[in-house]
Amino acid sequence: MKKTIKKLVAAVFALSLVFSLAACNGSNEETTEVTTTEPPVISKTEQPRTSTEAIAYFNLVMDAVKAGKPAVEVKVSKNIHDIESDNAKLKAAIPTIKKYMLNTKADGAEFGDDLTDIFPVKGQSWGSKLTVNDVRYANCLEALKTYEITIRLADEKDALPLTSAHGKAFDLTDKAAILTEFEKAADYIKVDSLDLTYTGSFIKCSVDRATDEVLSVTYYLNANAVSSVTGTGTLEGMGTVPLNLRYDSTITYNLTWTVDED
Repeated sequence: MKKTIKKLVAAVFALSLVFSLAACNGSNEETTEVTTTEPPVISKTEQPRTSTEAIAYFNLVMDAVKAGKPAVEVKVSKNIHDIESDNAKLKAAIPTIKKYMLNTKADGAEFGDDLTDIFPVKGQSWGSKLTVNDVRYANCLEALKTYEITIRLADEKDALPLTSAHGKAFDLTDKAAILTEFEKAADYIKVDSLDLTYTGSFIKCSVDRATDEVLSVTYYLNANAVSSVTGTGTLEGMGTVPLNLRYDSTITYNLTWTVDED
């Protein structure tokens, strides 16, 4: 009996040895796993902690875009919705009117191009003049390689370009220019009066922590419009009626700070 057990143990041991040798001899090459770890990013500027600091930092890096002249890619989307009108014909014509008014064409720029008329605030040498009094809040969060800035503006009625809170960061047109834009739909309506309340607008900006270079910035501009319009052309029979709607615009600027080498 003991001899039988010894033979069984020996057989098991021999079998395990065969599998061990097979595993070892499956490849004569030594495999070594190498784990590479990127060094942590050292921020050029200490993380802004308060709303005041976040806004000051945003102004600084945005102004630097105009001076640094990176390449710029622009993406635009616009929409009109939440339309309120008692006139069924006017409501039915809104999709056609939107085609005339919602222009989403935007010019980009190559590296080194003048960005004065490309990047906000257009026509100016600066990118932002916001103050803490212009916003509901602002914060700056630290990510792996970037600072992520969010600025939410306070509500504002009939905001003017350059001088209003929205005008210090957004590309705004004055009311006269907006009414001129409505003239593109003159075959359908004539706008008699217009009041705009900008509400819920905000900015999101991603900045390279190591260089303080803006990588992308998105402007979310939202406005409630209260207007009185008179029908023209096919809508002439409707007379003068109130028209209220919501206007949303989202514009994203993606920036490249290096020259593509062919």
